Amino acid sequence: MQNKSILFYWSRGAEVRRKILRLVHHANQKNKPAFLNALAKTLKLSHVAVKKHVDLLLEEGFLEEVNPGGKPIYLRLSKNGATVLSEFSKN
Repeated sequence: MQNKSILFYWSRGAEVRRKILRLVHHANQKNKPAFLNALAKTLKLSHVAVKKHVDLLLEEGFLEEVNPGGKPIYLRLSKNGATVLSEFSKN
């Protein structure tokens, strides 16, 4: 796993990744689906751009797939993702 400081604070795209975590968290709280197209529309970014961030967040264990292999893939915050998100709430 990469250093979360790099992923969420110092690297290019860190702000987008923080926004993705927040959006997935809010969708999960409301029992609404969180998937790429919805995230891209909300963030006003391309599907491809959001997918790159989501793939990284999945790979590093900050997001999880609810329905692996499904179309669309629904996302939820992992335990690690919730921990990182709570750090942002403290700031």
